[in-house]
Amino acid sequence: MSATFGLSAARTQKRMENSGAVALDFLRDGKLNMKGTFEHRSAIFMFGFTHKGGLNHKAAYLASSGNSASDEAFYNALRAAYNARFGRTDERALQSVRVRGRFTQQSTWKPNKNTIITLSYYPENTSRFPGDSPSGRPIRIIYNYTK
Repeated sequence: MSATFGLSAARTQKRMENSGAVALDFLRDGKLNMKGTFEHRSAIFMFGFTHKGGLNHKAAYLASSGNSASDEAFYNALRAAYNARFGRTDERALQSVRVRGRFTQQSTWKPNKNTIITLSYYPENTSRFPGDSPSGRPIRIIYNYTK
């Protein structure tokens, strides 16, 4: 996730490969998917690129440890770290648009006028088997750059 906004797809991929990640697919339609680790957890990374502006979207989908208490503690630690770095924000519960009664915990930060950071936790995904699908991973960190 250390790839900075504005980098080309080739430089982003090389930087992630230097960190131990591997490409899951070729660059298509301005998107690059890679698999690696984030804080010692398996992660799927998704990067989005604009034609002239380079990297403008990056996301990490973190695998479950298999223990919901451990996953929630990790999410809370990430949330506390982001609060310390970017200022305190309130967490809110959002209902899933697909599954009635399923909620997501989400926090959003705006460190500057062009960047939005979203941290989400899906408690129900803890019991699912880890795979290469981002939808089965309980913790998601998404950075969007709007310039």
